[in-house]
Amino acid sequence: MPVTMHLYSDVLSSRTRMKSRCADAEYLLQRRAEPLAVLASWLGADWPGAYLDLAWKTLLKCHAHDSISGSGVDAIEEDMMNRLNQVIHLSEGLVSRSLGAVQLQINTGETGTDDVLVTVFNAQPQARSEVVTAILDLPYRGPRGEFTLTDPQTGKSFPVQAAARKPHWSIVNHAWDAPAMVRSERFTVHFPAEAVPGLGYAVLKVDRSGAFARGSMVCGANAMENEHLRVRIANDGTLSVTHKSSGVTYTDLNYFVDNGEAGHAWMHHNPARDRALDSRGFPVRIALEEDGPLLARYRVEVMMEVPARLDENGGDPWQRLDGIGNSAARAEGTRPLRIVSRITLRRGAKSVAVDVSFDNTVEDHRLRVFFPTRRPGKVCRVESAFDVISRDTVFGPDSPWHNCQGVTFPMQRFVDVSDGAAGLAFISRGLREYEVTQDAERAIAVTLLRAYEVNLTTVSCRWDAHPEMKLAQAPGAHAFSYLICPHAGYYAAGGVVAEAERFVTPLEPAQAGAHPGGLPARMGFLEMEPDILTFSALKRAENGDGWIVRVANPTMTAMKGKLHFGQTPVSAEMVSLEEVSEKELPVKNNTVVFTAGPKKIVTIRVRL
Repeated sequence: MPVTMHLYSDVLSSRTRMKSRCADAEYLLQRRAEPLAVLASWLGADWPGAYLDLAWKTLLKCHAHDSISGSGVDAIEEDMMNRLNQVIHLSEGLVSRSLGAVQLQINTGETGTDDVLVTVFNAQPQARSEVVTAILDLPYRGPRGEFTLTDPQTGKSFPVQAAARKPHWSIVNHAWDAPAMVRSERFTVHFPAEAVPGLGYAVLKVDRSGAFARGSMVCGANAMENEHLRVRIANDGTLSVTHKSSGVTYTDLNYFVDNGEAGHAWMHHNPARDRALDSRGFPVRIALEEDGPLLARYRVEVMMEVPARLDENGGDPWQRLDGIGNSAARAEGTRPLRIVSRITLRRGAKSVAVDVSFDNTVEDHRLRVFFPTRRPGKVCRVESAFDVISRDTVFGPDSPWHNCQGVTFPMQRFVDVSDGAAGLAFISRGLREYEVTQDAERAIAVTLLRAYEVNLTTVSCRWDAHPEMKLAQAPGAHAFSYLICPHAGYYAAGGVVAEAERFVTPLEPAQAGAHPGGLPARMGFLEMEPDILTFSALKRAENGDGWIVRVANPTMTAMKGKLHFGQTPVSAEMVSLEEVSEKELPVKNNTVVFTAGPKKIVTIRVRL
């Protein structure tokens, strides 16, 4: 006789604020701090091994079973957040030191001594062209004081869209004197960074004789567009996104559903008398926050009213927690749940960026965001560790989830639903639980929050309640960022992996002055192809002998990969995950060629 067993996967949505912070720490350390430290070391800087080891060991303390799962007491979450903040502070310091070490070696002395420069750093091993946001402190030049950016090598001018401007007193540190304050203006600006080399940089010069770019990406009432996408915001706050090259339009995107939570850290249960509330039935305010030729942003505010808590309704709480039936209901009294979505479209972008924030004052509920795809088919593609896997979205008689509704699964950065002609991907940093609905909507539903009472047990029907532990109810401010990525074809042809890579590894703009150096104004030190390969690590070898590059092939097809270095490697070899030599790799000029088998992790040691 078939037996149904719950896999306790609902811990994926326990304490999502903590999981999101953990993802921030992981991406910052693994994808920015360590690779940039390698770059600085290649140029002669000391290797910050002690700081990196401390950051990694502190991060790994957060990966213990009952820590990252969020299934324990509140003190665990408090310790986790403290450790993760330490990892983030260490990593930010390492990034700053590495960028400074590289910047000092760039020759900008041919510009004027009073010139202000902006160096855009790229920690990803692919060249990138995208609109970058930067904060610049410039000497006060009167009420106009506008500017453009130019390439100091070619003289090409780049437009600058101003977002904010205010008076500011900049602190200038002198090695031989006390810090000084200089009257300046602080500008928040957007500008296009073109073809920034992989694991490299590009320098631009501030041209104070230029003027800010004027223009608009707005194409109608509550609508905006760029070369690839057209976005419209409906009166109910949902998005309609048209993918221009395929001609497919996705509607009703980014609506929210709030329902009751009668479970615990390990399992989600619906109350017997649940009320699922759809944001499309509540008042909405839409405002254009920013518009220009490079970036447009709308603010969508949904003002929901949701039940304040769970009402046991005379039932047995132990029976409810064991998932063998309940009579619980959502309470009649309500509290406001105001959800703010900032919808951003940049020139040249292939995805719509969404930043969601809300202040949670409600208990015993689950909040999810939905993206109807309406694509036929029975599977979705989901990023897993070092892989992209296929999962059923329709559960037939042979499926362990046959006749089950609301089944959720784990994800890393993205989940994609496509019929082969076109598809829609949801890309996130730190949201780990999704469902693809089995109806014709084929909606991607992602859990933003699951609030519950702490109940601990080691034996069925023996629950130790801790209503005083409020962190599991997820009170206070929450903020999440994600991309909506429509595309042609399946995920691989649609460039979803490349979009996810860019999302977790943003370009780093840094302000600098003129100084001599031995490096050109634009240079790359490592580029990888093809971009379907996922970049996992760039680090020093554990024994100090060479440098480790780790990539993975998530596809079912063997890939010929190439690593292009800024200098010719002395040698290259394939090694195991333990960094034990396996075979030599050919090096031609500055390029290492390798084969990444289907679903394989590839680790390469190079000596420079």
